[in-house]
Amino acid sequence: MLIAPQFRQWIAAFVGVLFYNGSSWSDGLGEGAVMTVSAMPMPTASPVLDLLATLDETLDEVNAADLSRLDESQLRTLLHGVERVARKAAVASHTTITEISDRGSHTRWGYKRVAQMVVGELKISASDAARRLRVAAATVCMRSFTGEMQEPKHFDLSQAVFDAELSERHADEILKVLEKIPDAVSAEKRERAQRVMTESARDLDPRQIEAVGDRLLAHLDPDGTLTDDADRAKRRGLSLSRQDASMMSKLKGELDPATRAMFDVLFDAWARPGMNNPEDPESPSGSYSDPDTDRDLADAAAQRDTRSAPQRRHDALSAMAAWFIANGTLGSHRGAPAQVVVTMTYEQVMEMAGVATTMSGGLIPVVDALELAKANNLLLAVLDAQGLPMFLGRSRRLASAAQRIAMWINALGCTFGGCTAPFTWTEAHHVTDWSKGGLTDINQLTPACPDHHSMVGDGPEQWQTVIVEHGRYKGRCAWIPPASIDPERQPRINHAHHPEELLEQAWERARTAEDPDRSDPWGG
Repeated sequence: MLIAPQFRQWIAAFVGVLFYNGSSWSDGLGEGAVMTVSAMPMPTASPVLDLLATLDETLDEVNAADLSRLDESQLRTLLHGVERVARKAAVASHTTITEISDRGSHTRWGYKRVAQMVVGELKISASDAARRLRVAAATVCMRSFTGEMQEPKHFDLSQAVFDAELSERHADEILKVLEKIPDAVSAEKRERAQRVMTESARDLDPRQIEAVGDRLLAHLDPDGTLTDDADRAKRRGLSLSRQDASMMSKLKGELDPATRAMFDVLFDAWARPGMNNPEDPESPSGSYSDPDTDRDLADAAAQRDTRSAPQRRHDALSAMAAWFIANGTLGSHRGAPAQVVVTMTYEQVMEMAGVATTMSGGLIPVVDALELAKANNLLLAVLDAQGLPMFLGRSRRLASAAQRIAMWINALGCTFGGCTAPFTWTEAHHVTDWSKGGLTDINQLTPACPDHHSMVGDGPEQWQTVIVEHGRYKGRCAWIPPASIDPERQPRINHAHHPEELLEQAWERARTAEDPDRSDPWGG
């Protein structure tokens, strides 16, 4: 059974690297070297934290060292040694997160799920947090219900990660391969596959692991007869990336056979050359097989269609989405109309320039939004100069569609501090609970995602909400943490949906570096 990693091994490994080939600990340090990075402030109430503090100070010394005094052999040794220490640090992070999860500490820190805690506390991306949790679940010793420690799910992989022979990224790529092994494959073969992949990965970079995994999967199920519907069901899924700097998004996923067959039918009809071409005003929209489609017009458009097959499929999906939305059969979602809703300023409408924001948190050029509005009855929410809604909804127990749109204009998403959930994932929260006489007025409503909405209450570990009555964030909702998180219970404003506020605060801190105290209690 593996034991939890000890922080002392980090230091021993790093010291061992510096003494490799007879080099001295002081060979890379200039005389009177000054530490340019301050040591991490932390309580030292346990031997583990003492070790961590020592490691932190040691790394400060290494970072301040004069590397020009190392020869190339020592420099190469340092390169590998630093990577080894970083990998061991990742193992310590895995075991720490596992201990937090076992205790349920994250729920007392204001988080519904462990993944939220990792993102919120460490300020890493959701995808990085998900990878860290996957690797931790597969490689760390788990505690049973009776309190006994159990071996990791994948022992050989765990040992390689623990010994810093494989990185977290290596381990995650191996896990992706192992998850694709059909359930019908025997436990003995699955265990052997884990050992083979772990051994092979020692000589590969993470990108090469997938290719080796494909060969292994082909060996385990050469004719595909072992893969059944349950295996395919586990792998199915579609994911849509965040928009990049050019406002484009990547769509990727895996389709089960039935869905693929239906997509083939749709693309044959909607992605046919000449159909649904946004660059050709004479191109027919809809399906080529529709009896109402002008075939002569479609065939003529096909002769001048220069789009690639992927571009035609993209335009077909866009046309299908527009058709379904315009058809009016989608109803509503969380009280808001299931339509594309965007917000833009009056100046943007007049100038036909700039970028509009969608209710789901996306961006779209104003010109494209207005063009879309002509064809699909798009809802447009026009803002005043302060970015607040011009018109308010009427009171009732459940927020109306108009109130939902007004809430989105004001908050853009969940108002819990640090939460990035877009508005379409939220529920309407009464700042003063309805059962306690709260009003369903626009100035008493705020969007909250289900996870954070459920954390509001009067209990000692629950949060409370208030509407800010003064300062730069007047009218916004602030969340008051329980005393166990913040003894002073300072209200918190969410800036995750308003990056311009973070930039403004950064500028203010830079201008007032000599006096860091802020006069605005709602500075966030």
